[in-house]
Amino acid sequence: MIISLTQFHTLVGEVLMYCQCIEHDIHHIYAYMADGGVGENLLLMEQEKWTLGQTVTKLKEYDESWKEPLFSKEDYDILFTVVRTRNYYAHFVYPSFCYLDDEAEFEKTYNRAASKLLKDKETLSRLYGTVEDVRVKYCDPNR
Repeated sequence: MIISLTQFHTLVGEVLMYCQCIEHDIHHIYAYMADGGVGENLLLMEQEKWTLGQTVTKLKEYDESWKEPLFSKEDYDILFTVVRTRNYYAHFVYPSFCYLDDEAEFEKTYNRAASKLLKDKETLSRLYGTVEDVRVKYCDPNR
């Protein structure tokens, strides 16, 4: 095993935290950026149950029209994968290996999932930092 199952559980929690915080921050950045008031925009997104994908799409449309966009193309590429990543860890990663009876197959599948988890954690950690920095800077009411 490349990491213990206890470490795996902890990292899954961390990945899910990054996904939730990124989604929160993206909603707030868009609410500040869009026409209308921040409160009204947040309420609209909540009432219409906007997905992260919908918000990222609308944010990207606004952002690309600016001389200096808030996020890079690479950032947007990763943002569009956050929901898929979150769903994978919330619904699919454990069943991919937990029910395997063959020890060798379990080890192989678990190690593959653990490798992906480590990579996703690093990617999401960097993205979380980027998104949070933009939110703090862009959504500052004193700017």
